[in-house]
Amino acid sequence: MNALRVTTAAEAAARDQAAIAAGTGSFELMLAAGTAAAAAILRDYAGRLSHGVALFAGSGNNGGDAYIVAAQLARVGVAVRLHAAVPPRTPDAVRAMLLAAPALVHGDPNGHERVVVDGLLGTGHQGALREPVLAACTRVARARDGGATVIALDVPSGLDATTGEVADGSPAADTTLCFGTIKRGLLLARGHVGRLVLLDIGLAGAADRDDDAWHLPHADDVQRWLRPIAWNAHKGQRGRVAIVGGHEGMAGAVILAARAALAAGAGLAHAIVDTASVAAVQLTVPQALAERWPLHDPASLAEEGAEATTLHRCDALAIGPGLGRGPRSSQLLEHILNAYRDRPLLLDADALWLIAEVAHALGTEAAVLMRHWTRHSRAVVCTPHDGEFARLLGTAVPSAWDARAEALRQFAVRSGVTVLLKGTPTMVATPDGRPVTVAPYGTPLLATGGSGDVLSGLIAALMGQGLAPLEAAVCGATVHGRAAEIATARLGGVRGGTLEALFDALPTAWRGLEHAVVHPPGVLADLPSPT
Repeated sequence: MNALRVTTAAEAAARDQAAIAAGTGSFELMLAAGTAAAAAILRDYAGRLSHGVALFAGSGNNGGDAYIVAAQLARVGVAVRLHAAVPPRTPDAVRAMLLAAPALVHGDPNGHERVVVDGLLGTGHQGALREPVLAACTRVARARDGGATVIALDVPSGLDATTGEVADGSPAADTTLCFGTIKRGLLLARGHVGRLVLLDIGLAGAADRDDDAWHLPHADDVQRWLRPIAWNAHKGQRGRVAIVGGHEGMAGAVILAARAALAAGAGLAHAIVDTASVAAVQLTVPQALAERWPLHDPASLAEEGAEATTLHRCDALAIGPGLGRGPRSSQLLEHILNAYRDRPLLLDADALWLIAEVAHALGTEAAVLMRHWTRHSRAVVCTPHDGEFARLLGTAVPSAWDARAEALRQFAVRSGVTVLLKGTPTMVATPDGRPVTVAPYGTPLLATGGSGDVLSGLIAALMGQGLAPLEAAVCGATVHGRAAEIATARLGGVRGGTLEALFDALPTAWRGLEHAVVHPPGVLADLPSPT
């Protein structure tokens, strides 16, 4: 996977230094960043430039970037007015100021500009904002409140590039133009960042350093993973998915998962549910084949289970949505894992709760039990949310993102399964111990009961169509999050939206993933605003 890198402030600085050590001058990097940013502004906001552009510059290299942007915009006839909150102090920033000086319209921004560039503070800033930068940040925020488009260079001033913490007074951006690598804090504070555009500044191989930087798949990777469905394919060739769950009173979870599996292109979806839930599935999802759990008497499992269902013919199996937590549910889970471990498997919801419960009763770790129960499976994905992951760990999920990512990675290694931790961003760890992969998509529309069941159905269907665990997990999380973004944009917000809006947006989200993404020159990635 040729992934983009999501870096901490230190990891980003190390890449800059590696490029410099390889022969690229530090001012060359600044010139490339400012030029690429100016080109993006001219391309995407040309209709807002008639009143000029206001730029706010700090004393460091982020301010130097702003001076380069000003110079390049002025070269093509845009009126630029720049306010230096603090005079430039670094050698490169001073050089950039001298380069831009002849082109600047002298004097502060007049307040009529419809584009405002925030170049006050960059990735090296931590902690509270102080004067006079705080006053300049206030002016940027007021301009945005007045209808101006705010464009941040690398990070919005006052946002911690590593932790995503937002200092009081930090101005939110409509667009953030990120240089070379995506800074981790941007994905942890998407609502403050706006649209996120990653620009190529010539880091080349330096961006691919071997460290713990998170991975973000290229759009063309995701497109390649999504194998096309042949025009003459029949239902048996599109993947047969079985979803086991739906205890009495909890049919809805399997219904949502089955609908999602079908919406992901599965040719057949089997809903294996408690007898009391069969009618609800048949009425609500007539396209699915509803069958009862392969047991009435737990003791008869070995005799009738395999013949009583079609599980032995499925291409992928998901177990957990609405499964329940009683003895029957536990025995069914153990039977399924023993009898059908030779096919791709997704574990979610109550299945994870039961694994943790059995592990506790046996006095062992959930990861060890999971590895034992799935040891013959060639492809396993589990999809906990924070509460379920804490139960699997036996302790609280770390709040610090480095520790959280490491806990996820270690659990994946110890359990031998691919683990998707739902959240903002969603994180995926693999049994080989590689750095985590992130899917930074979604809105609060997903923060509702049943959203995880939809994700389970999507991932199970993709596994049934032949995707590897990491591929299926990342593609499923991506289309799930993108559909939420599309639905939220259509609704104009989250209130009033339900999972029906998510389902309605899935076709558009799929088309966006299946078709090649052609970015303008110099653009490596373009993530839409989640709000």
